[in-house]
Amino acid sequence: MAFLDILNIPGLLGTDLHAFKRANIYDKLDLGLAGVVALIGVSVLILNGFSSPLTCVPAGCSSSGTSTNCALDWTYQSGLCKNEVLSLPDANFHYLLVVLALLLVGLLTVPIYWGSNASKELFDNFYYIWAKLKNGDEECKDVEWKRRMHFVLDQLKSGKTLSTRYAIYHGLALVLDLVALVVVGLFTLNFTDLGLDPLGVASTSGGKCAADGFTCAIPNRDLFKWFGVLTCLVLLVKAVINLKCLLFSLGLPGLFGRNFLIYADNLKDNSDKSIYNIQTNPIMVLLHTLLVVLKLIFIAPIQWLLAFCRFYARKHDSPKEIIKRLSATNIRAEQKETKKVEKEAKALETAVNGDDAAVKNGDAAAKNGDAKKEKPKEKEEKKPKEAEEKKEEKKEEPKSTPLVARPAQNWSDLFFIIDILSYNIDQCDLILFMTKINPVPGLENKKVNVDISYLDTSNNTMVVSHTDAGVIESLLDTELATEGGLQIVGWLEGPTGIMWSQRTKDSPKNLAFAVSLGSTYELVSAVYGRGRMLARLQNFTFQCPQDTKKQMKKYGQNIPLSAFISQSLFQKFSSDQGSQQKNE
Repeated sequence: MAFLDILNIPGLLGTDLHAFKRANIYDKLDLGLAGVVALIGVSVLILNGFSSPLTCVPAGCSSSGTSTNCALDWTYQSGLCKNEVLSLPDANFHYLLVVLALLLVGLLTVPIYWGSNASKELFDNFYYIWAKLKNGDEECKDVEWKRRMHFVLDQLKSGKTLSTRYAIYHGLALVLDLVALVVVGLFTLNFTDLGLDPLGVASTSGGKCAADGFTCAIPNRDLFKWFGVLTCLVLLVKAVINLKCLLFSLGLPGLFGRNFLIYADNLKDNSDKSIYNIQTNPIMVLLHTLLVVLKLIFIAPIQWLLAFCRFYARKHDSPKEIIKRLSATNIRAEQKETKKVEKEAKALETAVNGDDAAVKNGDAAAKNGDAKKEKPKEKEEKKPKEAEEKKEEKKEEPKSTPLVARPAQNWSDLFFIIDILSYNIDQCDLILFMTKINPVPGLENKKVNVDISYLDTSNNTMVVSHTDAGVIESLLDTELATEGGLQIVGWLEGPTGIMWSQRTKDSPKNLAFAVSLGSTYELVSAVYGRGRMLARLQNFTFQCPQDTKKQMKKYGQNIPLSAFISQSLFQKFSSDQGSQQKNE
């Protein structure tokens, strides 16, 4: 059933460890509040009974109880007066609560979003990729596996199944909550002393029956009132939660839990082009959603009806001729060849006709003399012909094929799943996951920046700085802005053992170590966020010079690390050359 997916009983029992917690805190609250309404309805039904009690006594007993009639049992008369005294809310309020509870809980059993195999399959497909990439399985290096992964991701990027089903489910739940809230609120007003009766269902007898001979009282009226107030508060909170979930499905970037859409909009490939097409204008998002809803209500039923009629009319069974189209390049080449052949044939015909006319008229000599004169003319005539041919070729050049604009991906299943999982999984892990499925450099590409890192010769302190990892690092810094951003944690391993780092005031990502001149050290570092290691960086080995006077003359008090590396490499190269000469 659908509410079993929300509870995730296999996950609670530990029998299904390979499943996401699909339900966020709001879905669980919605389920819990539906259960509270059911509990209230059952409680009122037990306390009140199937029939609302009514106590009737003679009219004189209300002013004076000394009459002997007041001591008699008027249960039968009370039963006769129920139809006359009890109003619609008095007689049916407990039934109303039970019916509303059944509707609210029954909606959870409908496989619209929860309990739907289509929704569960999409989550399972995403989890398969997530688990493989996160654990770093060897299978992920296989080319064919990567191709299958991209096919699955393309399905998640283009599909809108989850957003549609989630919106329909919470839209129905919101309508049901509002209707229940209004009905319970109107019934509760009848139990107060305010005298409000918007529906006009209150009793007009004024608590009297049998020609005003008996006065009746409803003992559970206060019980109905306070349980009605409590039910209204629960339904109001439940409606707010369903409204929030409905707004979540609209795909407004940065609003109502869709923070990852903002991050996805900033992702760019190596050519500095956006990887995903995210609509960040909330007005355009709302307009698109409105058009989709109107199409679903007015146009989609007509399309379904036409498809139904076409199917039963069997128009799809009519045979169609299969036309084999040649490629555009072959057609163009054949056209050029035919034009050239036609031009050559025309030129030969004109030449032959000219020669025949000259022979008939006996002007062979004149013809030979004129041929020499006509040669430059022919050259002049060829030039405009060539220009005309070039113009014709330009005119015949095919136009570029128009492409359909990429649709906005605010409602794609991929980002819906990621934003849903952000309630149960650290957002940093989800951001790092994008580097494994997109051509975006990750944190593991951070290296020691030898040009910015330097040795402070005043106190022999080595300040190590790392290169920037690009857009992923900026996104992680934005996510962790309230928690200090990303941090670099590391130590130096040298002759005296492990040397722990200290923070610099200039930048929290810089590491400072007290080093000894002439010693060789190896830097071991990693990137941390929210107290967890996000990426392990490559080790870096360097050697401090024994004498820094030459470097100080060139660079001043702060000597860059690049000077050490170039000097150490030169010394190593010289020592290697010397050892080779000795061996020879």
